[in-house]
Amino acid sequence: CVELGVNGETFIIDAGTGIRELGFDLMKRAAGAPVKGRLFIGHTHWDHIQGFPFFTPLFLPTTQFQIYGMHGTTKSFQDVMAGQMHSTYFPLQLKDLGAKPEFLEMTGPLQAGAVKVTYHFLNHPGITVGYRFEHEGKVVSYISDHEPYGALNPKGEFSDKEDTAIARFVAGSDLLICEAQYTPDEYKMKRGWGHSTFADILDLAQKAEVKRMALFHHDPLHDDAKLDERLADSIALISSRKLAIECFSAKEGQVVEL
Repeated sequence: CVELGVNGETFIIDAGTGIRELGFDLMKRAAGAPVKGRLFIGHTHWDHIQGFPFFTPLFLPTTQFQIYGMHGTTKSFQDVMAGQMHSTYFPLQLKDLGAKPEFLEMTGPLQAGAVKVTYHFLNHPGITVGYRFEHEGKVVSYISDHEPYGALNPKGEFSDKEDTAIARFVAGSDLLICEAQYTPDEYKMKRGWGHSTFADILDLAQKAEVKRMALFHHDPLHDDAKLDERLADSIALISSRKLAIECFSAKEGQVVEL
């Protein structure tokens, strides 16, 4: 998960296992006051929601949270989120939480407090969106679980149109939180799985003229040495294109100020 802090307001993107520790930290920072915030789910594959039942603030009646996502193919967003807390899988159901979070489905641009939030559909199995957060001229975009259309169909008119639309969506981002899960060799075996190589995601960043890239959604099979190797290769590719884009590998607990 990713936390954005804007003038004391809390915005969280996705709810993987990291949201458990984030919940403890939010409670510590609140020092007994109600924990308040907004959670945005990009898609409901398990690795993006499995930490949700362990987000401790939701067990407190004083917690105030709005949770945003997309309507499912056959179920509401709330029903999809409740599914993993069915008694077959978890001892408490969604209705048993002390807090009563408000589930809201994204249908267009949203003014969330002082932040404008927009979304764009991504190329990944299932209903998946990326988010763009804007506040006082600063922009953070989040594009996780996305396979550029051009990687699948390099010369297709549809691919060009869709890739250009996503570049416009993240255009001018001060920080682009993006996945680059596969090496080129790994991608050959996993083409069509809905994930990217760095070269493909750099094409997007270059077209969109982003300032910084945080490489995210690391492959579970990649250890720290492999991530360092990937980052070095990524920086070398940026340099070869003579681009002024800062690039780093996102890590747990890392703080980036804009």
